[in-house]
Amino acid sequence: MKKFLAFLLYHLNVFLGNQQPHTDTQKEENAPYLDIIQLALYKKTAIHVIYAGKSFTGEIVTFDPDKDRMIVKNFKRNVTSIITISDIQRISLVPESVRKSQQ
Repeated sequence: MKKFLAFLLYHLNVFLGNQQPHTDTQKEENAPYLDIIQLALYKKTAIHVIYAGKSFTGEIVTFDPDKDRMIVKNFKRNVTSIITISDIQRISLVPESVRKSQQ
């Protein structure tokens, strides 16, 4: 009952303008990264990711938006990395010529 009243009071304050609604800023911060990931999945191209002081170049094997992580394998398919979206500092698509030269 206590949680229900707190929930009701919060929404009443938002409705009256006494309080700003709670927004999820993490999704707004990750939006550009998610756009590039979706583009890479659509085009089936490789990506270069800089995350947590490391860098990795390879193809996206799986992308799980619910858990905010993706699994990336390098070009020779012998190294796999699990990267969380919140750890990404920079991400870019790899040109096809670089991909062919690495294989």
